[in-house]
Amino acid sequence: MKYLTFFMLNVINPIKIKYFINLIRLNKPIGFMLLMWPCWFALAEIVQKKFQLINWYIYFFIGAVLMRSAGCIINDLVDIKIDRKVQRTFNRPLASNKITVLESFILLFFLLIFSLIILLQFTKIAILCGIFSIPFIIIYPFLKRYTYWPQLGLGIVFSWGVLIVSMQFYEKISLNHLLLYIGCIFWTLAYDTIYAYQDREDDLKNNIKSTAVLFGYKGKTYVQIFYCLFIAFLACANYLTAQSLLSLVPVFCLILAIVIYLNKWDLNSKMSSNFYFRFNNIIGLLCFIYLLTF
Repeated sequence: MKYLTFFMLNVINPIKIKYFINLIRLNKPIGFMLLMWPCWFALAEIVQKKFQLINWYIYFFIGAVLMRSAGCIINDLVDIKIDRKVQRTFNRPLASNKITVLESFILLFFLLIFSLIILLQFTKIAILCGIFSIPFIIIYPFLKRYTYWPQLGLGIVFSWGVLIVSMQFYEKISLNHLLLYIGCIFWTLAYDTIYAYQDREDDLKNNIKSTAVLFGYKGKTYVQIFYCLFIAFLACANYLTAQSLLSLVPVFCLILAIVIYLNKWDLNSKMSSNFYFRFNNIIGLLCFIYLLTF
């Protein structure tokens, strides 16, 4: 009876459930959407009737939710001490002791089990490709301690779904998917640099490295370049499939719109950085529609 009471108080407790939701950022869906979009971009490049791919869109959506949730736990476990020193993160469940390390590991275990179930729906070569991403997932949380380019590490991890899609349908990394993968890395560099500007002051105080710290007041220029490279690689990848010069017209419009829109981004405002970061979900949707259309 006492074990049941303990379980009720510590796991099923509504407040505790809220802490678990906060731990895996389920209340902030932008994270798993940004992990999902590259996978959906890659699926949009597959030359098949689109309705035949619906189950794969669902698999990658669920996989994105599970893996992003697992990634958040891994990141928070590694960064407990750092998070306590940063204004934006000091109140996270692990940093504020609202959830124990043991509870986090238990939840992580179940998330990884469910992720494995999704991965087992793929071919052997695609599963192997997915397994190859694990070292990068483990290394990523430590990069901010040693390099100014943790955003590049995140790009490698967050874009990996493109390679899995290519392996699943072609049993190799096709040229258009390779271009798409590189493009998505530049996209991650762009939006995660914007995200990093929210913590730039705290990072400088605590000797934490990021592209925001590295670029300083030149950040807007670099971010605009990253976006332009992302769209350019996206267009090249799509052109290989569509073989239509008409498909390049929306690309120029999108590049122009993003560059102009980013001019209003205030690097010194956390609120502005958060807004322009979250806007990337709209960019992802527009790019997905573009790939489906052409």
